[in-house]
Formats: sequence, structure tokens, C-alpha cells
Amino acid sequence: MTASKSGDRSYKRSWKNLLINKRYQLRFTLFMVGLTSLLMAGLGIWVMWVANETTEVSMASVRGEACPKAPVIGDGAPAGADEDAPSRPSMKSDEPADGKPGRSPVPAPVPAPGSAAAPGSAAAPDAEPRHTNVQLDESSMTLTPTLPPDLTDRFVAHWTCELRQVGTFDRLERGRMRILWAMIATGVLLVLGLAIYGIKMTHRVAGPLFKVSLYLSKMREGRFDKVYNLRKGDQLVEFYDHFKLAHGGVVTMQQADIDRIEAVIAAAEAAGAGEHAAVAELRELLARKEKSIE
Repeated sequence: MTASKSGDRSYKRSWKNLLINKRYQLRFTLFMVGLTSLLMAGLGIWVMWVANETTEVSMASVRGEACPKAPVIGDGAPAGADEDAPSRPSMKSDEPADGKPGRSPVPAPVPAPGSAAAPGSAAAPDAEPRHTNVQLDESSMTLTPTLPPDLTDRFVAHWTCELRQVGTFDRLERGRMRILWAMIATGVLLVLGLAIYGIKMTHRVAGPLFKVSLYLSKMREGRFDKVYNLRKGDQLVEFYDHFKLAHGGVVTMQQADIDRIEAVIAAAEAAGAGEHAAVAELRELLARKEKSIE
């Protein structure tokens, strides 16, 4: 039968008619998206708090590992610095250590051998020997520091440790930022996925309800169109099947009325009353009923 074949008719889904019932679909989708966003925000805050704490503890642990100190070459001037420096002034025995001029010591008179000591002075059997003036000319002294044999290894160890700590800090910071961006990307993808899924899911519910409302509107106008099957994946299948059976029952009743009216009209025409006003009204009623189930 044509009706049974038409009953298998199905429509393909299209993005243009996904929002059949905007009020229902958008309210349900926005509720799911809002609830998910709140949950993701709370989870993201907790995850980032844990990540920040872990990063700070790791950095503090790295800072606690002291690196070997960089060696210092000598405490004085470096080698070769005295070559261009001005020469120091000469020091003489008759000048004090602070460089200020002073009086030269006068040597004590030495008595001649066999002569008597000067009046007022006692003869000393062990008199001090004669003093001699000594003059020190200017001189320079160059201090060349001695480099330790492990100087290079100590420098390498110090800067290797410093660079390793800096690299560890950068790696920890990059890890923390990766967690942050991963949480943001996950939240955005989850929200978009739920929005698309919510619209499609609600469309599978709103679609059958929309079709039923269309059929009911036509029945109110006296039209009993053919009821087609739902699309694959639609919800409310049992509800739609009950409606389809009820609609088919109404159509069957309309067909029975058509058969009875045709029988009355045929009997009236056989009796010669085909031109009666009542028969004309029956013909109009028959036409409307036949049109309603086309």
C-alpha cells in the first residue's frame, strides 16, 4: 500500500533546523553548560593551587642546594699591575717611615786612643761602636699570584650548578604554565562539546514533539495527513507510536464515515432522490471527508 510505503519516509537531519524549539533547547543546553563551567572552574582553581604549591616547594628545594663558590684569584693586585704603577720613593735611614723629613742623627764623637775622656763624661769601657749611615735606593717588588691547579674545575663546577638551577626553575615554570593551558583548553573543549551535544540531544526530543504538534494542528483544522516514521536516533519513540496509532484510528473512523455516506448517496440516487437538498449536503460532507484523508 502507498500509505505503508509512505510511512517509512524519513527526513535527514540538517544544521539549519537543529533549533526547532529554541526556548526548550537553549534553556536545557545553557543549564548544562553553566553547571559544567562552574565545576570546571572549581576543579581548575584547585588543580592550579596544587600546581603552584608543588612548583614553589620544588624551587625552594633547588635553592636550598648551594652551589660551589666561584674561586677568587689572589687578594691583591693582579699580576703585571706593578709594572705601570709609579715607583715608590726611596727610603733612607735618616728618614722616618712616614716619609716626612727628619733630622739626621749626629754620630757620637769617638775619642782618640790614649786620650782622656771629655770632662763631665765617664769613661765607658764597652762604648758603643761607631754608627754607619745606610741608604736604600728605590726598588720595586712584583707579586705574581700562584693559580691553584683545580681552578678550572672549580669554575666549571660553579657555573654548571648555576645554569642547572636556572634550567630547573625554567622547567618548573613551564610545567606550571602547561598545566594552566591544559586546564583552559580542556574547559573550552568540554563546554563546546556539551553545547553541541545538548543541542543535538534536545533536537532528538524536540523533533518528535514538534511533529506531533503539527499533526494536532492539522487535525484541528479537519486534515488527517499521513503520519511518517521518526528519524533514526529520535527519542520519545513509544509516545510517538501511541500517537500514530491514535491518528490511524481517527483516519479509520473517517474512512468508515465516507463508506457510509457513499452508501446513503447511492441508495438515494437509486430511489430517485438524488437531487434532494439533503443528498446535496451529503455530497459536500463526503467531499470534505475525502479531502481530509488525502
